[in-house]
Amino acid sequence: MAIPDTAALKQKYNLTYHIDYLLYGEQLIGLKGKKVLEVGGSLPEGLVIGDLQAAQWLSLEEIDYWTESLSTGHLQGTPPELQGEKKLFAQADPAQFAAHNLCFGRIEELPEALTGYFDAIFSIAAFEHIAKLPLALEKMAQALRPGGKLYALFGPLWSSYNGHHLPEIEDRAGNRWSFSNSPVPPWAHLLVRPMELFDFLCSKTDPETAREIVYFVYSSPHINRFFLDDYREIVARSSFTTLQCTPMFPVNMQPPVQERLEAMYPGRKNFDHSSLLLVLEKPVG
Repeated sequence: MAIPDTAALKQKYNLTYHIDYLLYGEQLIGLKGKKVLEVGGSLPEGLVIGDLQAAQWLSLEEIDYWTESLSTGHLQGTPPELQGEKKLFAQADPAQFAAHNLCFGRIEELPEALTGYFDAIFSIAAFEHIAKLPLALEKMAQALRPGGKLYALFGPLWSSYNGHHLPEIEDRAGNRWSFSNSPVPPWAHLLVRPMELFDFLCSKTDPETAREIVYFVYSSPHINRFFLDDYREIVARSSFTTLQCTPMFPVNMQPPVQERLEAMYPGRKNFDHSSLLLVLEKPVG
């Protein structure tokens, strides 16, 4: 595959980190000429079939996540087309696949017809949203042929400074809060109880918005709230062979914060990385 013009691809498809992470996935596991299952995303056909030259691509989206994420009234990420007929993943039939396909559902609903069907699994910014991750990993292994590889790069992790993953919310004063412009102080979602955070947020915004933020931080099912150390153990116990399990994008944190978090969450050590890179392989035989 020729070296792509990253900037041109970003402009062509109006995407940002997606292009960087896609090309990194191509570099690490190879996607060109392969049958690929994209878990938790739906990259455009022109990009993955045309520019990347994958042989076949199936994008899997979870509609409940998008329903809640978009309920704030503001665009979050890159949602799929939610209008019209929706093909269900549980009923997917490879005999009816085109080069590029979009299904709705969860990887845990993998149909028998897709056992061993894919050469590779690609996923970005999705694993932190999968509640039944141990089961999901087993289904991903089931979906791959022997020797097939999985590439996932995801975050922010619950254990990181902005792991609350707050969607964009507009308060009565017109302020827009999100995980990239958060009224929640770094690591506060781990350090204080919900009502303590509510009291703090009332100094930043109105009580109605403060209550909504507290819901998204502590109760919403749109994130799984696994710590980085939890992911490591889940992966180690899976059917995959681990090629890489690498914390990504570290941030500086003061020793007192690290010490307090370790005391509050025994057995957890890594709080300073916001993301995790996984490269896994389904064993042969």
